[in-house]
Amino acid sequence: MTTKRLTIHGLPTVLARDGWWLGPEPDAVPDAAPEAGSTGSGAMAGRSLSPLASRGLGLVVLVVLGDLLFWGQVPGLSLAVFAGAVFGLATMQVPGLAKARPAGLLVLGLLPVVEYVQALSLAFLALSLTTAIVWAHLPGLTAGGKLVSGLRLLARLPLGGILGLLHLVMNRSARPGSITSPRSFLRNWAVPLGGTLVFAALLADANPLIEQALSLNFDAVRLINRAAFWAGIALLAWPLLDLPTPVHLAARAVALPGINAGSVLRALVMFNLLIGLQSGLDLSILLGGAQLPRGMSFAAYAHRGAYPLLATALLAWAFALSARPYLGEHRLIRPLMLLWLGQNMVLCASALLRLDLYVQAYGLTYLRIRAGIWVVLVAAGLWLCLWQVVQRRSNLWLLSRVAVMGLATLYLCSFVNFAALIVRHNLAQPRGDAWYTCALGPTAAAAIAEAMAQNPQLTLDLPGCAPDAPQITGWRDWGFRNWRVDRYLAAHPVVRFVP
Repeated sequence: MTTKRLTIHGLPTVLARDGWWLGPEPDAVPDAAPEAGSTGSGAMAGRSLSPLASRGLGLVVLVVLGDLLFWGQVPGLSLAVFAGAVFGLATMQVPGLAKARPAGLLVLGLLPVVEYVQALSLAFLALSLTTAIVWAHLPGLTAGGKLVSGLRLLARLPLGGILGLLHLVMNRSARPGSITSPRSFLRNWAVPLGGTLVFAALLADANPLIEQALSLNFDAVRLINRAAFWAGIALLAWPLLDLPTPVHLAARAVALPGINAGSVLRALVMFNLLIGLQSGLDLSILLGGAQLPRGMSFAAYAHRGAYPLLATALLAWAFALSARPYLGEHRLIRPLMLLWLGQNMVLCASALLRLDLYVQAYGLTYLRIRAGIWVVLVAAGLWLCLWQVVQRRSNLWLLSRVAVMGLATLYLCSFVNFAALIVRHNLAQPRGDAWYTCALGPTAAAAIAEAMAQNPQLTLDLPGCAPDAPQITGWRDWGFRNWRVDRYLAAHPVVRFVP
């Protein structure tokens, strides 16, 4: 007796698969039609991972690595290791030679973190990582385009992961056969997950070791915190694994309201007169010995004028930049602009002199160091602006060099132990703020110990000021600056005086 195959045209493939028990042969129902371009199961097995699956696998790796490096640990050298892993996974599809130079940029950005973990070094780490990823994927962009694209990629980090996840789920769940759609998920995972739970319950009842391994003795709060930590790493890392959006820069003039040849000429005349009066009065007081107003000390005068003069110089630089297109409109505009820039450089020197007098009177602080650095940077920017006017360079020429100068200055500052500089200056002054010095933290410990060794009187003037050494518990929180301070304190122990 022979049997005939029953064929029902239009029957869905899922029902055809589920009705296998009605037929006499297990292979009576043909497999689903292969996708276009495939040649069967062999082609499916040899197919490489899709970009989405590859990024998903990389995300899992980063979450696991982030947990091993950061959970319950103080960040240090672990940040450099994690950033290297992010760059490697984000550029897996890029040829090795094409990402050699971006990798060099990333190494430069990692050095400040290896030196000391602080806000400035973290900023360089994040900016170098995103710019290196953009450079590896889009090598044809200009240097400015790479930097701006890196900043845009960096700006995506707080919310880009959440938005990208929502976009991915909504787009893929809209397709009936998508693996992320609820129907497909239930059909594909109901039997595996349900069967695994049933077998695990039976085996746990039969084997006490499995029962002990599957016991629910856990800290729910700690588990929730750790899951939130994993989610945070995933949301921050996902935009970095996605392809960046290129940014092409084009130089274009921007007309500002109220800025024209006539207004620039009149403004330069009035500004030069005003700032000339200010500079003359400052020089008469600071250098000529003129008397201050009644009731005002020299230190108060220095503190009162340092920061407003810096703000004035910044505004002058911005005005010179906006007035650049009108320098050739009148024969007096260019010389008046040169005079304006020169006077503002004198203004920066006056602000720096005031700041120095105030530091001599009241000691050094982080804020005063930053103010001094910015005064020097503004003065250098004004000199570049003056050179731009003389050489008739474009604003893009000026902005690019100012940006490089500013980034280079901040990069070098990330390697300087300013806490040690403050200690050495303040403890050498008779009126230095000693208690501020003692509160600078572990990175100032070696300098304080050195000052106490050189001047034993400090241990009497500052009882209890012997600082604690930086705590380094392993390679994850290791930092070169903390290691140097810790090594010095180990070689030069400080006697502690209790108040």
